Amino acid sequence: MTTKSKAKAVVKPEPEALSRYVADASDHPEFRYARYFWKENGLKCGIKTAVLAKLQPAGHPAARHDLLLPATAAGEYADLDYLLTRYDATQPLIERNAYVQYTVDLPADRPVHASWEQVREWVMGYFVRELQLAALLVLHMPFRAGSANASHVHILLPARRLGPDGFGCHARATCSDSGFKDGLTNWMAFQAMKTRPT
Repeated sequence: MTTKSKAKAVVKPEPEALSRYVADASDHPEFRYARYFWKENGLKCGIKTAVLAKLQPAGHPAARHDLLLPATAAGEYADLDYLLTRYDATQPLIERNAYVQYTVDLPADRPVHASWEQVREWVMGYFVRELQLAALLVLHMPFRAGSANASHVHILLPARRLGPDGFGCHARATCSDSGFKDGLTNWMAFQAMKTRPT
């Protein structure tokens, strides 16, 4: 009598989806912070799909976007698709921080383009030059779709510093409560400087 052994199908684990933490913004509702992360070490989904989704809010193209890079970053990283693909491809399995998103509401009594340029100037000085992070700015103007929500800029920051050889050191401080507070403090100081009489 012969016995037949059934081969067990190998089930591949599903990549872990991103989790999100949203900081309390009750004291400053016009300046918000969220960080995206993975809970486990191991196989993960990347950030590319989630980040690119910001360019199509509710199925409509974002009003504007801009990718800012440290001066030492290699030129090919100016292509957003390439940057996100390389970030996902080089992310260590043991690293749990994915990316950070700041959201800045724009004042209704000022032209959107002027506020956009102010936010861009701040991001370039603080996140890009000082912290050596790549920064994607995305402008949403909900009134174009009939919404009463304020126009706002999302600032998306992959959580590793970008240099001549690509993504390197982890920016873990940015992916923390203290990093959020540092960002808020810096933004408030920047605004105070811009409104100070000369």
